[in-house]
Amino acid sequence: MVDAGVILSGLLTGTLYALIGLGLTLLSGVMRLVNLAHGELMMVGAYLASVVLGLFGVDPLLTLVIVVPVVMLVGYPLQRHVFTRLLRRNEEAPMVATFGLSQLVIAILVILFGGNVRSLSAPYATQGLELLGTTVRVSSIITAVISVVLVVATYLVVQRTQWGAALRASAVDPQTASTMGINVERVYALTFAVSAAFAAIAGILVGIGFAYSPTSGAKYMLIGFTVVVLGGFGSVLGTLWAGLGIGVIEAVGAAVFGTEFRELVIYATFILILIVVPIVVRIVKRSREAKAQRRIQYERSAA
Repeated sequence: MVDAGVILSGLLTGTLYALIGLGLTLLSGVMRLVNLAHGELMMVGAYLASVVLGLFGVDPLLTLVIVVPVVMLVGYPLQRHVFTRLLRRNEEAPMVATFGLSQLVIAILVILFGGNVRSLSAPYATQGLELLGTTVRVSSIITAVISVVLVVATYLVVQRTQWGAALRASAVDPQTASTMGINVERVYALTFAVSAAFAAIAGILVGIGFAYSPTSGAKYMLIGFTVVVLGGFGSVLGTLWAGLGIGVIEAVGAAVFGTEFRELVIYATFILILIVVPIVVRIVKRSREAKAQRRIQYERSAA
């Protein structure tokens, strides 16, 4: 049965999906880079958080203070000295390299932590809160707040700051941006570091709300790419709307068809949209062209 609780649950989950897609859309919009290791970077964030949690016994959210800088410090030189050089050859080489990176990360995580599922222990992970007549998990609300704040903050930074202007210039025409004094390679490296940070944050939020393992990243990477495609490459706010939409579709599909068909509903809808949207666009374009042609004919006949 589909009720307000199902929709609300889908919206809350959708904000997490938007955060997952946020890092991917930055890379695809600026560097045209398809990062196949994004899901594995999420798992790196989750496992690093578990290490910090074990050492200091702090709240999982406080591990962000350590995990995010560490991931950024790894991501920056990785882009600057590896992926940027590969981008000079062609756009496919970095994508292949990220696939290799994803497999390497999985292997390292399995060696260090084993293949069993785990989660990040938090007192609010299973606590419920009454909201709009339905009970939702506190961890889901926290995830939603963090995700929306990060998406909106990223949009404002991209649109209204000097670094955002450099980012947009590098995305549109890197050669011209370079001649204007913008260090394009530095912009690329910082963008990748920020993307990796978003992945790590999403991984920690996933670890709080769900179980995860070294191979869990692939599932979230596919969802992230779905968000990017539906929201638009490089569209920050588009990832939010697409994430919310996918979350609702997933929740409704699970309520109607069963939880085992949750992911099937997402990808079936995704494929359907990819088929239908170009057809609709083509029909609208032809309709406008025909209307314009009739207007021209009318003006000629009137003259």
